[in-house]
Amino acid sequence: MRDKRVLEITTIAVFSALIFVMALVPWLGYIQLGVIALTILHIPVLIGGIYGGKRVSIYLGLAFGLSSMMIAFIRPSGPADLIFQNPLVSVLPRVLFGYCLYVIYEFFTKYLSNKYLAVSFAFVISTIVHTVLVLIPFYIFFFDSRTFGGAIDLIIMILSFNGIVEAVLAGLIGAPIALRLQKYYSLFDNKNFAK
Repeated sequence: MRDKRVLEITTIAVFSALIFVMALVPWLGYIQLGVIALTILHIPVLIGGIYGGKRVSIYLGLAFGLSSMMIAFIRPSGPADLIFQNPLVSVLPRVLFGYCLYVIYEFFTKYLSNKYLAVSFAFVISTIVHTVLVLIPFYIFFFDSRTFGGAIDLIIMILSFNGIVEAVLAGLIGAPIALRLQKYYSLFDNKNFAK
């Protein structure tokens, strides 16, 4: 029990540090493309989350959300960043993402025997869920009856571009790394990913 707790704390610390470094280095964690920003910060959350377990996944989601809010204050690059200064838009959806990620991962590993496919599908679906979870409060706080059409167009653009690109990147980049971590972890312990 003590070893599992140490592993959780260590995983949270290492992956949170990675998330904050990626967030602070321009064009590494958040790739600014005009009004919208493409993010790859969800990938360390995905990898660390399934490696460390449900509790780790939620804490890494929190670190992701806090880094997003921090960047919105430190380096605002457009009107969307003003909305991400609200923790209900930047932090809460990422914490929920951490929880949903592990539930989705458990579902796919239960029904798919191929580990690579299970992890890839879990990463892709979790990324799409993340995008939707962020867009719901974004829409709520961005909505203005005078700019309804503009808000809907922006949300559709974010969902169709960001959501798809981030999901594909998560499946292609995150899954092999997560499986490699699993193999490394299994050298020291015969268990599967930490539960």
